[in-house]
Amino acid sequence: MRTTKTLGLVLLLVAVAVSGTAWAQQGPQFTISGTTYTKWLWGNSRDQGALYNFKDAPGEGYGDNGQGTEIELLLNAKVSKAVEVNARIHSRFYQNFWTNMGGWGQPSEDCSGSGTSVGCGEFDPRSNQYIKLRGVTVTLTPGYSWLDSATIGSSDWGMFDPYVVGRIRYIDRDNVQGLLFQGSAMDKALTWDAARISLPRLWAGPEYKTGNFHVADGAYVGQFKYSGGSTWDIGGLVQWVNDIEVDSRDINWDDGKDTRMRFRNTVFGAKVGIHPNATVDAKAAFYYSTYESASDLAPASFGMNGYSPVPAGKHDDWSGKLNLDFADLGGSGFGVNVEAFHIGAEYASAMAARRESDVLLTEGHDSTWALPGPGNATYGIWGGNPTVIGYGGWEGNAQQVATINVDNQFTDFNEPMAETAIGWRGITVTPTYQSGNLELAGEYTYLTYDTNWQAWGDDSRAITNSPFPAMDMQVGMASYRSAYAPFQDKTTHIALLKGKYVIETGKGIDLFGKIKLISETDKRLNDAKYLPYLPGDCATSGDLGCENQKNFYSTGNSTADFFNNPGVITGANGQVGYQWKPFNDVSDDDRDLSYVMIQAGAGYQWTRDLYGSLEYIYYDADLEDGNTAFQAYNMMEMASGKHQKNQLIAKFRYTLGGLSECGLVYEYNFGTFKPDYGDGFVPTTASEETASSVHVPVGSLGFFNRYGGWNTMEKREFDQQRLKAYLKILF
Repeated sequence: MRTTKTLGLVLLLVAVAVSGTAWAQQGPQFTISGTTYTKWLWGNSRDQGALYNFKDAPGEGYGDNGQGTEIELLLNAKVSKAVEVNARIHSRFYQNFWTNMGGWGQPSEDCSGSGTSVGCGEFDPRSNQYIKLRGVTVTLTPGYSWLDSATIGSSDWGMFDPYVVGRIRYIDRDNVQGLLFQGSAMDKALTWDAARISLPRLWAGPEYKTGNFHVADGAYVGQFKYSGGSTWDIGGLVQWVNDIEVDSRDINWDDGKDTRMRFRNTVFGAKVGIHPNATVDAKAAFYYSTYESASDLAPASFGMNGYSPVPAGKHDDWSGKLNLDFADLGGSGFGVNVEAFHIGAEYASAMAARRESDVLLTEGHDSTWALPGPGNATYGIWGGNPTVIGYGGWEGNAQQVATINVDNQFTDFNEPMAETAIGWRGITVTPTYQSGNLELAGEYTYLTYDTNWQAWGDDSRAITNSPFPAMDMQVGMASYRSAYAPFQDKTTHIALLKGKYVIETGKGIDLFGKIKLISETDKRLNDAKYLPYLPGDCATSGDLGCENQKNFYSTGNSTADFFNNPGVITGANGQVGYQWKPFNDVSDDDRDLSYVMIQAGAGYQWTRDLYGSLEYIYYDADLEDGNTAFQAYNMMEMASGKHQKNQLIAKFRYTLGGLSECGLVYEYNFGTFKPDYGDGFVPTTASEETASSVHVPVGSLGFFNRYGGWNTMEKREFDQQRLKAYLKILF
């Protein structure tokens, strides 16, 4: 602890010393600039909880309707040649709808932060329209040979590495403060950065917290890069995160109060690049992390499905990648990029990039399938859990980040979606070709997983006692934040071809398209020793019923503690049978996905100021994701069956002198899901209460799962429309 205090004090004293010797060389200058941003949302989900499409944290809101405007003022003061101050003052942009009378509108009866809440009046920070300080930065450039600049206050921290310390998301660019020192030597061939970042208590620790005593928590990071001319370079970096708490066991306060570790995280990294010519480029990176959390100050277990940006307990792991790029081989227009990668199951950096970074070459998965349910809902088997982003999800393909602390909050459907790549390992090959107006690119990716294990990789523990936060359990079509599941034996193949061609007619017609294939299998529980009950436990003929004789995979541990047997019921047609299929075969939880995506579109510059495009995308997914014995780990909607989705997307971009951004995006999503949950059970019908709770027709077929959640067996038809128009002006 004394070392931490001493280091922080030294850094601050250096900053003050630099400030004290940076004498004014010219008169101060002060300028004010700013931006105003207006958004118009419309959608047929009729949500009005926020001016963002997606926000699913408890107590927050989301919406697809409403209009709102924000303003930010950017202050800049050049005090002297060596001292500069920047600040940003920003109005609230959450529920500041045009209809709420500048924050004075009548408070909503629903203040829960759902899709129906419109804010709770002037004293609710979500709906008042106060202007607040978002960040202040003091930059010192003293002219020392060893120090180029010292920054005190706000930064987006984008100068580091997304595997270690990533750039802060755009809505929080100035919300993370610290001390930053940057220098160089050897005629700039050697550069270095050193920082002490105050740890964000909103998310940078176990269970998205940094404990009660947060003001001394910090991340200490340093990096260097040396360039040996244009042909090679090397670099290294290190991060140390220290999250401490006041030690309640220290009852003698006369000599101060002791502290103790709550969470500690160390990451080392090394990078090398070789660039022999314009055609060939090679890069390699390696990272190693260790972390530890105190079991009495942070979670010791996440059960089956906890939520946290890091696992519980003590872990270490490594990540790395190797990139080989070959451009315009022999002047032919052909090129190829190759990336081999490994991101360890237990690799963790508390400050790694959470979004707006893409750490892998692959496209990964498509963002329209973002969360487990067929309509992108989580926990949709219970009432009160509607889809937030909606059936259409996000546009485009996902960006991969090297953390489970993925952040897609406060986003709209036309923004990039991030997905975790923790546990991914494999190889990606992307050939490219360009000739005149034609551009072609392809991809083949083979993925296997460092999280391929049985019983969380530790037979000595119950499967309901996991150190890994599963966060949606890796079931259904997808989950952008889920890296872990108790049983996994998974491989993924991704192949695609995309192209663009310009027809030189009029102002030029841009044609573009893509075809993408994904084949994914996951045997999950692949050893009979993990089956919940002994063979033959449930009768298959005659008098039905189960003896409930548990099968133990280790002393005292059985999956029957989670996958209990069904009861015998009389189904909808009067047939007597099991409420769900008994889990008596290793194939009961198997996953098999066959996926096709086809895109075609065109764009045209209609006038000097207006560009528009229209595209159609078709998705076809045949998914086997376990049967009713598995039932999506008892928590999510089952998604086994045939998925067909269509997207019609129109985009317009308008440019005019003085406008920074102006545009409109309209999206029409429609499709169907035909469930196929297998056999071995008898369905029942939805009562009026069930129908009202989970929004299915009265009398429709389905079944109640182990926890009382309802899975419908009826064909579902989806229809979602949404629009976003936006205007941004810099002044």
